[in-house]
Order: sequence, then structure tokens, then C-alpha cells
Amino acid sequence: MKIDDLKTTFKLLSHFNNFINNRSISFLSYSRVFLPKLLEWHFKFWRTEFELRKNEQIDKWSQYREISFQLDSIFQKVEERVLRERQSYSFFRNLEIHAENKKMESVTAETGSRYFYVDTLFGNFYRVFFDSIEQSPERHEIWNTYFPSNWKITGAKLTDTNNIIARVSWNNFIQWAQPKIWNATQIFDKDLDDVSRNLFPEADPILWARILTFALSPYEDNRVKSVIERPWNFGAFGRIRSFSGHPAESEDQSGRDISHMFRTEEAREKSNTLELAFLFGDVFDKVKVQQYIEEAGKLHYPEGSEEERKRLILLSIFQDMISP
Repeated sequence: MKIDDLKTTFKLLSHFNNFINNRSISFLSYSRVFLPKLLEWHFKFWRTEFELRKNEQIDKWSQYREISFQLDSIFQKVEERVLRERQSYSFFRNLEIHAENKKMESVTAETGSRYFYVDTLFGNFYRVFFDSIEQSPERHEIWNTYFPSNWKITGAKLTDTNNIIARVSWNNFIQWAQPKIWNATQIFDKDLDDVSRNLFPEADPILWARILTFALSPYEDNRVKSVIERPWNFGAFGRIRSFSGHPAESEDQSGRDISHMFRTEEAREKSNTLELAFLFGDVFDKVKVQQYIEEAGKLHYPEGSEEERKRLILLSIFQDMISP
């Protein structure tokens, strides 16, 4: 595109962006044209912008960059509205199709580094989603149905070379969660709790919160002591479980079946969660965990205190990590 055409495009998009809240939400979310076209423009401008910068065409690159900013902003405003206004299904469906089609698209810098488009796409998406989903009136439908399962994080998905989006989800979650844990207060963080519980569907929510808190908290010389003596601001509740027994079963048999199922599920989630913990390779390995056990054993707090409760929780987690 010529510079004059780029300037005109920028003006039109800027005007649309400024008045986007006056647009019909049905047009923005349900239209088979608008959102797919917006996402396609987003990809094409991302790729061209990178090539121009690589080739040092600075004047033209700056025009493309300004247009990309407008496209980012429009996309995020649409996302905010669909989450708020019960219009999420088509948004997630269109985004899933686009992401799947573009998941292997990348550009290579002059240094040889490879950059994937989905990193940019989901960086924009998660900046809104993580801070907004807990307040969405469609929260349960989104997590259970609309949010693609391939975007959620499990140990198996992170090791699947074909599932690049799960790894992108992981990176975005860590970047978002770390400052919230770092700056934790005594106020319960509902956003962090909701995202952590639902984005990691196979993990025990309480155990996973403790591990994340330990891995992502600031610390001084004694990491265990530092984590014990700072606020833990999420992970207060486990999962709600349900069970349907056979109508012919006796009440005693049904109770035994439920108890067995719950124990099996809890054991599976615990194993999955401990597996995820070792993704923090700079924090957890067998040697480091043994050191944490020794540090926890040397700490002393008043019996029944909050600090003593936390010390015992961490000690139990560390012991489970190195048990055969």
C-alpha cells in the first residue's frame, strides 16, 4: 500500500475505533464478515509490519505500526463487549478458527530468531480475558463450552509439539499471574483464583495455587521463610464434584462408589499438579526440593499460627514432590 492509502486506512479505522461502543454488538460478534475480516487484517498487517522493520523501511513501517495499534484496540474492545454483553459464542468460534489456521505462521528476524503470530494474537486476547472473565455473566458457559479445550493447559498439551497455543496460554498466564502474586495483599484475588482454576482443568486448584505462590513470589535469602511470611491471595476452594450412581444400587453401595470416585479424582489431580510444578525448572528439582524441606524444618512459629499452618502445608507439598 502507498503511504497516502495507509494514512487514509488509519483515519477510517481510528474513527471506527472511537465509536465502536455505538456499534451493534450483533454486527461485531455474530457477523460472518466483520470479525473474520478484522482478524485477517490483523495477521496481514503484523506480517508486513515485521518485514518492513526487518528491511529498515522505517517510514512505511511506522504507518503499518499505527494501523496495527488500531486493529489491536478494536479487537480488544470487541472482546470486552462480548464478555460483558452475553455475546461470546461467535467471538470464540471465530477466534478459534483463525488461531488454528494461523498457529504455525511465523517470521524470522535477521538474528535468526523465530516469532509466531499467535504470540501476538493471544497477547492481545489474554490482556483483556484474564482481567474480565470472572465478571462475565457467561463465565461458566465460556469456560465449560466456548473456550476451546486446546487452549487450556495440561502437562500432556504442553509436551504436544502440535499444540503451540497451550504453550502460548502458559506464557501469557505466567506473565499475568506473577505481578499479582508478587504484589499480593490479604484481599482475596477472585480473578487470579478463577483463571487458575479453569485454565488448568486437571490440576488441584488449592495445591496448584500453593505451588504457583511459591514459584512466583519474591524472596530473600530463605525462599521458604519469605513465602510463608507473605500473603497467599488465592486458592481457597477445591473443585465441586458430582456423581450419578446406578438406580439399582443400594445407598451403601452408592456411597462407597462416590467415595472411591472422589479419592481417585483427588489422587489424579494431585499427581497432575505435582507434574506441572516441575515446569518451573529453576525453582523445583529434587535437590532444590530437599533443600526446601531442610529450610522448612529449621523454621519455628507459634503453634496454631497462620505462619505455622503455611509451613506445614509447604512441607507436605515438598515431601510429596520427592516421594517415589
